[in-house]
Amino acid sequence: MRPPEPPAAPRRSKRRLGCLVAVLLVVILVGLFGGLVVMGVAAESSGTLMSGVYGGKDPERRIVEHVIRGGELDTKSKVVVIDVKGIILSEGAFDSAGSRRIAYELETARQDPFVKAVVLDMDTPGGEVTASDEIHREVDLCSRDGIPVVTCMRSVAASGGYFVAAASDWIVANRLTITGSIGVIIGTTNYTNLFSKIGLEAEVYKSGPMKDMLRGSRERTDMERAYVQRLVDETYREFAAVVANGRTRYDTAEDVMNSQFGDGRIVSGAEALELGLVDQIGYFDDAVDKARELAGEPMVKVVRYRRPMRFTDLLMGMQSQRSAGLRSLLPAEMAAVQPGRLYFLMPSALP
Repeated sequence: MRPPEPPAAPRRSKRRLGCLVAVLLVVILVGLFGGLVVMGVAAESSGTLMSGVYGGKDPERRIVEHVIRGGELDTKSKVVVIDVKGIILSEGAFDSAGSRRIAYELETARQDPFVKAVVLDMDTPGGEVTASDEIHREVDLCSRDGIPVVTCMRSVAASGGYFVAAASDWIVANRLTITGSIGVIIGTTNYTNLFSKIGLEAEVYKSGPMKDMLRGSRERTDMERAYVQRLVDETYREFAAVVANGRTRYDTAEDVMNSQFGDGRIVSGAEALELGLVDQIGYFDDAVDKARELAGEPMVKVVRYRRPMRFTDLLMGMQSQRSAGLRSLLPAEMAAVQPGRLYFLMPSALP
């Protein structure tokens, strides 16, 4: 007789185990998110008060206003502090320098009749050209509408950060701030030697000879190099014109391009003051005092805009880390840089 077959493992127990694991993961995520929210609220609420909420029920446009400096009890006037921290990208993660968020916050401040001045709390190595330009435009609109903007440069306020700051009415930098890096950069990776070593060859069908001019599997032609360089030079001239327009010491884009820092070098805050790139050496409190002075109300209260963290921010952050692959091992600035894009970015942030 054939011996009896061993009983199959019950499927129900496997399903239960899978459900338990899923529930455990959800509990961990919710607990982690709750902890982050509690820590964020505790940190923000320490010595501060929530003053107002903007954006209604739309989570994408919701702004919470926190009082960080008190004013006269009967005043509704205020100075708004807006963060520009991290690499400047069109779409940034939670609390990063995403141009969409920053531009919306500047627009909100501009449309609020009680906002008398804005302080940009800046710590950024720069970022995408178009993202920097979008923020620059909103800063310029604030100044044109009679709302003075003061930039406070923290550790780094270089390249795209300076592009944004150039539109402000006053710039305060720490004497040790890294700023400057006025220039444009674009890059790609050439892996033709690697392909030849492993016997791999790319096969591409294209509509024109320059359609794939930044493709890394082949060398660039002289015509392609000249074309890309011309694009970089034209964008650099735009940057220089922005600096000349915002700084009284420089009349034209050529003055900026021919200056000591026109080669794209970084400078300290103290050097920037000597070169006319900043107006004052100081700290955040000095920037706030200057904003109050420009507002004409020395006792006006000071508030900071914050976007409440959502559960989707946590999930999106985890997803981006998982999909980044080897790029997730790089520093944040290097991991965010995409080949074939123009950047106002500090050189040390690039591979």
